[in-house]
Amino acid sequence: MSSHALTPRKKREYTAAYLMIAPMVVGILVFFIIPTIWSIVLSFTEGPDYVTYSFVGFKNYLTLLSRGSDMWQELLNTFYYAFVSVALSMVVSVLLANALNQNIKCRSLFRVIYFLPSVTMAAAVGMVWRSLLNSQYGIVNQALKLVGIAGPKWLTDPNFMMLGVIIVGVWSSAGYNMIILLAGLKNIPRVYYEAAEIDGANSFKQFIHVTIPLLSPVLFFVSVTSLMGGFKVFDVIYTLAGSGATVDKFMQYYRTMVYGIYEKGFLYHKLGIATSESVILLAIILILTLVQFKLQSKWVHYE
Repeated sequence: MSSHALTPRKKREYTAAYLMIAPMVVGILVFFIIPTIWSIVLSFTEGPDYVTYSFVGFKNYLTLLSRGSDMWQELLNTFYYAFVSVALSMVVSVLLANALNQNIKCRSLFRVIYFLPSVTMAAAVGMVWRSLLNSQYGIVNQALKLVGIAGPKWLTDPNFMMLGVIIVGVWSSAGYNMIILLAGLKNIPRVYYEAAEIDGANSFKQFIHVTIPLLSPVLFFVSVTSLMGGFKVFDVIYTLAGSGATVDKFMQYYRTMVYGIYEKGFLYHKLGIATSESVILLAIILILTLVQFKLQSKWVHYE
């Protein structure tokens, strides 16, 4: 009998393990791997639906990469939103997490309040913020007016439209990132802070030289996932932009790659072009993620 033969008990354990991971494996296969492969196939086709199509080679990619393609503006808007919103969200999340990690009154209540935007429906968020950012009666501009600042037209001024979307994006994501960072802060041993206090480091120096380096693995995780989410932004823009002739006039300043994919695929029924742009977006996210993993050795510190 082979020494590698499984005992009945081991067989039962392996069977139970495979049954437990089966739902996740099936979910990833059905909702991610198969659709991704099918999207790549469709990116080389042309047709009005998923049934009637013909192969056209790299025609769709050449169209998207041509000089007059609107994908370039969508790509610019996507990069602008992703990098600015992620950077601001990271700063806000770290400051909130550090503040709520202190021994203050109603700490749990504040944690819940800051986390609530993360679980609020995107449609509700968009509708509320459309009112808040309204240039005539919005609370944001009314508050700016109280301190002598003339509020901009957040929803129709090309110089501020994407900034308004970024504000909403940071507001929506900071609470979720804060919870993850709080968990990371709880895992930092107190002995490091005690050593820093003995060396005469004040609270700011402890934050810079102890908290940030020891929190860097969690910061790395948050930066990777946040950047992925930033490049896939759609719901905030869809609900914040609204509809109508006025919005259509300025849509080029709102439109990101995912919004462009939705527009081409579901409004204009150019499924080949839409899937080609989705493949390009996938490639961009993959490259940026690999770059982040490559650079982590320069700033991420593991104990």
